[in-house]
Amino acid sequence: MQASPTLSQPARRSSWSNNLSWFLLPPITVFVLITVLFAWVASQYQQQHEGRIFTGVTVWGQDLSQLTQSEAELALSRAFPYAATNGVVLRDPDTGQQWSYTPAELGIRFDIEKTVAAAYTIGREGDMLQSRLYAWYYGTSVTPVILFDEARLDVVLNQIAAEINHPPTDATLIYSGRDVDYTPAQPGRFLDVADARERLLDPLANLRHVEIELLVHQISPQVISTAAAAQQIEQIISSPMTFYLENPLAGVDFANLTISQEELTSWLRIALRDQSGGIATYDIQIDENALRHWLSQHEAAIYREPVNARFYFNDNTRELVLVERHINGRTLDMEGTVAQFMAQVQTPYRAVPLILKDIVPVVHAEATAQELGITELVSESTTWFYGSSDSRKHNIARSAAKFYGIVIAPGEEFSFNKYLGAISEDEGYETGLIIIGGRTIKGVGGGICQVSTTVFQAAFWAGFPIRERWEHGYQVYYYNDGEGPGMDATVFSPIVDFRFVNNTPHHLLMENYYNEQYQSLTVKFYSTSMGREIVKGQPIITNETPPNPDVYEFNPELPEGTIEQVDWAVGGSRVTITRQVFNYLGELIADDVFVSNYIPWQNVYQYGPRTPGYPDSYLYVPPAEEDEE
Repeated sequence: MQASPTLSQPARRSSWSNNLSWFLLPPITVFVLITVLFAWVASQYQQQHEGRIFTGVTVWGQDLSQLTQSEAELALSRAFPYAATNGVVLRDPDTGQQWSYTPAELGIRFDIEKTVAAAYTIGREGDMLQSRLYAWYYGTSVTPVILFDEARLDVVLNQIAAEINHPPTDATLIYSGRDVDYTPAQPGRFLDVADARERLLDPLANLRHVEIELLVHQISPQVISTAAAAQQIEQIISSPMTFYLENPLAGVDFANLTISQEELTSWLRIALRDQSGGIATYDIQIDENALRHWLSQHEAAIYREPVNARFYFNDNTRELVLVERHINGRTLDMEGTVAQFMAQVQTPYRAVPLILKDIVPVVHAEATAQELGITELVSESTTWFYGSSDSRKHNIARSAAKFYGIVIAPGEEFSFNKYLGAISEDEGYETGLIIIGGRTIKGVGGGICQVSTTVFQAAFWAGFPIRERWEHGYQVYYYNDGEGPGMDATVFSPIVDFRFVNNTPHHLLMENYYNEQYQSLTVKFYSTSMGREIVKGQPIITNETPPNPDVYEFNPELPEGTIEQVDWAVGGSRVTITRQVFNYLGELIADDVFVSNYIPWQNVYQYGPRTPGYPDSYLYVPPAEEDEE
């Protein structure tokens, strides 16, 4: 009977597997034991260094193994005292003076905390196992954290420079009476801060002690000797210098201007002209800048503003007709005057003429309408003053004459008060009734506002920008005719003005016409039309209030027993006027609002002495009548 092969094969396999298991068991066991041992050693190593720097970590050769951060900071502070020791010496080569500093005083600082923190992170960041083994076996050196504040170094060097530096001292003039003496020159010294800084950077950055001889530059004075110039100096300061006007205006110009000997002395300058063979020669000069400054203080007194010519426009010939010639202005010719002074200061001739320049105005007597752009009527306005007193009419005519024929330049701001000038009887104005502080009293100049109102209305219709305009305190009936309320303009020189700007590229001619027969004043503006369209809104009247009660005033100058009304009642209100200005293309270029706030006013009567029913006192207000039921 044949044996079955299937029974013997499993037996052979089982025997082989058992043998292999016994063969692998020892190395596996050893591997496991080693792994466990390594883990235990690593754990013990970790516990040993808990809160401490790992073994093998050093800073500048200082072993920090197993130290806490506080212990490491203390060890490093003791091991490296460089920053706190006097190791930098700077020396002045001329005087021998020395300055000693610690590196810390020059901006060097060893940041121990950051350095120890960097050492502590070894083995605690990245591949921790590898970095710990590397430190333990090979050692790991941590670069110290050094901070260098270069700004601090600059501060120290600048402090030393402040001690060393001083400017050179020129030989100077000492003047007392007629005696001339001089102080000797002194050289200056200047520390080369940039050189010192450059030579300190390397040793400080590399933590080395160093001793440096500072580079100090010598600065020679410009004026070394003045002995040879004594005679020339004595001539310059021998006596005062006087400036004078060759053609002074009588009663207007100043007297002569004098420069004292003391001032001349202070202006003296000794300048090095040439130097060869060790012998220097000098020019003795006056400081021209000092002279110019002195003259500039008198420029305003010398200056005279030119006065434009005055014209009227001939509507038939369309040409200008001269009314009043121009007057040239004048200004100081600074350079010419300085040159004349310098030519005479070293001579016995001590009186110097002031050199002047004429200022010819653009609007001179020969100017033509075409040159100035005055070619047509661009706006006009008329106001009426019927019922005015003779004195008021006179003042209107007198003040209007101030404005006849004036020419306003392109871009110029017109000021009513500038041309009006002083208001006094000496200027031809008469005394009449004026309103001040709510009372009607005698004063000079009543009626001038008729002119300012008419000019305002002409400027309004020309589309000019109005820079300053003030309404009257209450509505005055003279100004409501024609343009209606809200179109008046009061002035009170020099506080209250009326101003507008000629915002065109052409000159503007102003004419005015006083008409005694029609009791009217017309102002005309001539220039070149800009094609403007002016749209005036209807007056918007709000806040209306009734007039105040009548007032009676005692006037001792009136005839006995007479009563005369001097002012008329009017209610108070707020009046708003709008103005739109369109250019020749129909584009809106100005949208203006003029607001006038008027207080209520009363009838004012004045009565003479011994008027029945009225006391001879300054002001009397009758009691109000009781309303009847």
